[in-house]
Amino acid sequence: MIIKLTTDKIDTLKDYVDSDIVKRLDENRNFFMALNEKVYFITFHWLDEKKVTLFANHDHFICATDSEAVMECVNNIDIPDDGILQLHEFMLELTANDVYKLESLENMIISLEDNLLMDKSPSGDGIRDIIKVRKDLLKVKRYYEQMEFLTDEIAAIDPAFGFIDKKFDRLLEFVLHLQEYIEQVREAYQSQIDIEQNNIMKVFTVVTSIFLPLTLIAGWYGMNLRMPEFKWAWGYPFVIGISLAVIAALVIIFKKKKWF
Repeated sequence: MIIKLTTDKIDTLKDYVDSDIVKRLDENRNFFMALNEKVYFITFHWLDEKKVTLFANHDHFICATDSEAVMECVNNIDIPDDGILQLHEFMLELTANDVYKLESLENMIISLEDNLLMDKSPSGDGIRDIIKVRKDLLKVKRYYEQMEFLTDEIAAIDPAFGFIDKKFDRLLEFVLHLQEYIEQVREAYQSQIDIEQNNIMKVFTVVTSIFLPLTLIAGWYGMNLRMPEFKWAWGYPFVIGISLAVIAALVIIFKKKKWF
């Protein structure tokens, strides 16, 4: 028999098990207990952070949660009688589309990588997008870590759950791969930002190098000294010509050295 409860009705489990066990189920974030091979108690948090509490024996399968997605998995169970088999079916339903969801997340990271690395003007918006993906992956990783722990415990008692345990292992490995991938994207994007900043600094350096000789020339004429060209009619045009020649020479030199 399948019994569906909301979280506030978890005390209903006291009709089937000791109240101390119900209290532990309610207080712990992740919890597994097996009285024997025929009675299981499980608590975990799904991806939406809503708590899921399960009780299963051969006569009953009870699920207490406020998560609509988890309840949909319960509704898809088509095994009529055995609660242990219904728990097995529930775990299969819980992971039915996980690979496709992770593949969709991987495709999103690929698209993000293409957009960021093709961007000619990298900015802080790209870093924010990467941070958001990393946070989402961290939440998914924590979910699969707890489920891997729980299914390890169940499979140690009931080998029938070994397939589900291995499935959670593979899903966790997939998430770890995605975390490494997004970290590589972040490093590549950060390198692109560093290159852009270096180019900007190079421009400033070139501009400073060009105008430094002009500053020196202007400084000479700011001294309180008698210079013959002050009395020369072409003195100022001559100095302006020298300044332009210096600028042109430096620009040619920098061009040849490919500094800009």
